[in-house]
Amino acid sequence: MKLLFIATCLLSVIINFIVSAQQTVQNSNTVSAIISQYGNSFKNAGGNVLSDKVNVYIIFYGNWTSEQSIQEQNIFMEFIDNISHSPWFSTMKQYAGSNGKSVTGPLNLVAAVNDAGSHSTSLTNALHKQIVIDAVKSGYLSPTNRIDSSGVYIIMGGPDVSDADFCKSNCGYNSYSDEFQYMFIGYPGICPDICIPSLIQKQSPNNSPAMDAAITIFSHEIQDVLTDPRGNAWEIETSSGVTIELGDFCSSQGTSSEQFGNVIKTQDANYNLQLDDNKYLVQTIFDLETKQCSLGQ
Repeated sequence: MKLLFIATCLLSVIINFIVSAQQTVQNSNTVSAIISQYGNSFKNAGGNVLSDKVNVYIIFYGNWTSEQSIQEQNIFMEFIDNISHSPWFSTMKQYAGSNGKSVTGPLNLVAAVNDAGSHSTSLTNALHKQIVIDAVKSGYLSPTNRIDSSGVYIIMGGPDVSDADFCKSNCGYNSYSDEFQYMFIGYPGICPDICIPSLIQKQSPNNSPAMDAAITIFSHEIQDVLTDPRGNAWEIETSSGVTIELGDFCSSQGTSSEQFGNVIKTQDANYNLQLDDNKYLVQTIFDLETKQCSLGQ
């Protein structure tokens, strides 16, 4: 596998993020219904969260060589490098593990690599873990070639990468192994009607609807990874056996106002979060205290 080093210490409504979440509410498909049914009983199942500084490692998988792709990489990395300092991220401080430590952050972007397609550009879920392991062994993600068990590994698919479930049952998903937690996000531009929110399909905050949508997807998945990294913390199982995690409460079940909160609409693009001079569209977070979807205070 040939990996190209990028950087170290760098800085429609979305449908089917988590298909199982769409099966949780009977006779209703609104965020309010999910909260009313499960909001009061949502609690830690006994596991720990990812607390304190959380290292983030990105694998840009597929073809990311064009000028546009390089710009999109920078947009994504800058967001991850700065999101921890936002009121939005601070909402997750309400979520603590069984050891009493809560999600405080910050997210620390340690490194990113390009993998042009070491396991082909037609992926399945079974290959995602191996892509992470091989990237670590390459030495570019870790100078010691060791897995960071408390870190988060992100596989960001390029415009030439297909995945067995992407554009079908999800736009991104998160999971874990015995050693690490990770997420896969497909390139939303492949199926824009499904994976790019209608609010930013034509114009987006950073002039890239695909990457701006990837940031929105990430804002969902990171909620789950931080608060339920190993499938034993902040989650609840319904009577039908469906698991609900934090990100599912304010996911694409309801109106855009529930999922995105107070959206600022301008002539250029719609957004709901501003970090310095950069604007983004993120999914809201379920506030344990108010029992509402929130962008933070």
